[in-house]
Amino acid sequence: MIRPVATLEEHLRRALGDGLLTQEPLRHHTTFRIGGPADYYFAAHVPDHLVAALRAASELGIPVFLLGGGSNLLVSDEGFRGLVVRNACDEVEFDGTAAHIGCGADFLDLIYQCRDRELSGLEFAAGIPGSVGGALYGNAGCYGEDIGSYTIECTITSLDGSKVETKPASWFQFAYRDSRLKRDPRVLISCLLQLRKGNRAEIQKVIDEKLEIRRVKHPQWRVEPTAGSYFKNLPPDWQMPGAKHSPGTRRVPAGQLLDEVGCRGLRVGDAMVFAKHANIIVNAGHASAREVLELAAIMKARVRERFGVELEEEVMFLGEKPRLGGLAGRR
Repeated sequence: MIRPVATLEEHLRRALGDGLLTQEPLRHHTTFRIGGPADYYFAAHVPDHLVAALRAASELGIPVFLLGGGSNLLVSDEGFRGLVVRNACDEVEFDGTAAHIGCGADFLDLIYQCRDRELSGLEFAAGIPGSVGGALYGNAGCYGEDIGSYTIECTITSLDGSKVETKPASWFQFAYRDSRLKRDPRVLISCLLQLRKGNRAEIQKVIDEKLEIRRVKHPQWRVEPTAGSYFKNLPPDWQMPGAKHSPGTRRVPAGQLLDEVGCRGLRVGDAMVFAKHANIIVNAGHASAREVLELAAIMKARVRERFGVELEEEVMFLGEKPRLGGLAGRR
């Protein structure tokens, strides 16, 4: 008897084992709590499994997306047609003032581990949700500091898993909310960060200050799901008389312009602009990706009309974008 040709799922399961999930709702894996199902989903807990998943997707010719902590991400209501691989490689090793970190590690947990070893540097980022890999990809930062400034090198692999290499920080071209990875995609496996000796109590004080600022001004994403700041702050060459600058930078905050045009409290369905911060959209119930996009389009249109500048999204979108209807043109 002729054996039937193995299905795509069977091929993937042979390569990845029982950890492979099908039709996995991505809303369970993002801080926005929005998103349809991925055809296939796999959490890789060690680098070899991460590379194996990439190779399998490449050999089978299916799209692949690397997921970290799920922050700063809006997923289509239709989900993702392909394989979503979650980087769950979270091992952390310290060597003096340096730390070798799996890029699937939780960023806040890493900050606490550094505190416990009296290593200073990253506490400025306390409260930024997501993984270390996600922070590196977008060069997460605030108050004039960013993770790229503490990076020595990162180990990466090609999207097909065929080549693993270690590159110095200069290769990544870290800039404001940006890195080379956005233009020249690779998969982050691990990184080496250089920290400095500090005092545990002083480090904890900064952590507490940053967490309190976020508690007051930002939604707690486990209660009010959000992807964080939706738009990037304005470029340094864009200035406005009387405008305040984002702390530690020469950039006019996008939230200031959004405040000027009355965006706080705007709502489309269950997508709503946070009452305490005009540059944050929250999922106020069962928001869809379409509702978030409609709301963001209204916000951009208001700023464009008043200030003649086009806001640029900081939140990434995964999947196929829907065509927006009449709501996007509403003021």
